[in-house]
Amino acid sequence: MIDLQSRELAQWLSYLEALNPSRIELGLDRVRTVLTRMLIDLTDVCIIEVAGTNGKGSSCALLDAALRASGYRCGRYTSPHLHRFNERICLNGRNVGDEELCAGFAAVYAAKGDIPLTYFEFTTLCAFYLFARAKLQFWVLEIGLGGRLDAVNVLDADIALITSIGLDHVHILGHTIPEIAAEKAGIIKPNKTVVCAELPPEAQHVMQNKAADVGAALYLQGRDFAATLNADSFSFTLRTGAGAPFSAHYPLSLVPAVCVPAVLCVLRLLVLRGYAITAAGIARALRSAVLPGRMQLVRRRPNIYLDVAHNVQAALHLSAQLRARPLKPGARRLAVIGMLKDKDIEGVLSVMAPLFTDFYVCSLPGERGEQASRLLQALSESVAADHLRAFATVTAALQTARAQAQEQDEIVICGSFVTAAAADDALAMS
Repeated sequence: MIDLQSRELAQWLSYLEALNPSRIELGLDRVRTVLTRMLIDLTDVCIIEVAGTNGKGSSCALLDAALRASGYRCGRYTSPHLHRFNERICLNGRNVGDEELCAGFAAVYAAKGDIPLTYFEFTTLCAFYLFARAKLQFWVLEIGLGGRLDAVNVLDADIALITSIGLDHVHILGHTIPEIAAEKAGIIKPNKTVVCAELPPEAQHVMQNKAADVGAALYLQGRDFAATLNADSFSFTLRTGAGAPFSAHYPLSLVPAVCVPAVLCVLRLLVLRGYAITAAGIARALRSAVLPGRMQLVRRRPNIYLDVAHNVQAALHLSAQLRARPLKPGARRLAVIGMLKDKDIEGVLSVMAPLFTDFYVCSLPGERGEQASRLLQALSESVAADHLRAFATVTAALQTARAQAQEQDEIVICGSFVTAAAADDALAMS
């Protein structure tokens, strides 16, 4: 039992963690009942839901920044966090405060009665409560898992954004691209709008069928909109009807470039609906929006990067970024990698094996954390034994990598949010 008047965030998080944060119960009935009891006012709120295998967080960050830079009050809900739970809920550009979170958790607890909620369902309803209380005009909501039965999907998205489709969480979402695409297509609602970034053809086919079935307006990258990456700018084009297409040029982004075209499409569609999204606001967001843990440079000499790449699609994106940035002659690229058991460890490491000269693999804690021995085995067929080292913790792996690196070398810490967070903590203490 939790004290509803408690202003101690640690007490609330302990309560939520006792619900088992790794337990996933897909379904919307329980969340919908509690949401109805909470009497949350959605009048004059524009809801943007973002689903996909990769690129969700970066897309949310860029949308949020552009909306706020254009003068709108915006809330952003993403997961997981790197260091503090507060990072998951942003109220108009700031992480939610401890007391605000406690008030939100108390509101959810009081409304749920005897209805059981999972960790994610509880926190999602808390975000909705806080956004409504702050009277935010836009809610940018990341779908945590899948789409159709994710707690966020209890709300109807005015615009749904599908960032990418790849094989991840196959034990829950399905073992094929069409099966996973069908789950993510569940956020497409009748008579609403969906924007799809570049998707595999079989996934695009699923989105087209779903949009047609429910009468949703569909915008596909490559068919309806496109963006060309130039040396110092993006060239964006959108076709919305029989007239001349809309074209504009924007500065390069800090978030991964692959996320930008679909976000620009969403923002342009909002302009066509009468929202005053400004070119200056978009440009400011592109120059400033960042998301921790996505090729984030955290130290120099040697350069140390954090990247949460944890599935094959993210590993391929990381590979493209590293190959586009050659090292200086004689420099080495070292990897500190820890992963979770439910990921395609062998698939991810097969992509990463050619990228690095040395690997410092580590065990991760908790029920989902995988042991370093499995990572070692996965790499042993393609990486020489004298370039592989295994450690019990992220901290130990990072310490050794730093000790053996030269100033001109590069260290990339990747494989999981857990790995990136532990490494960032260790760096802060050093």
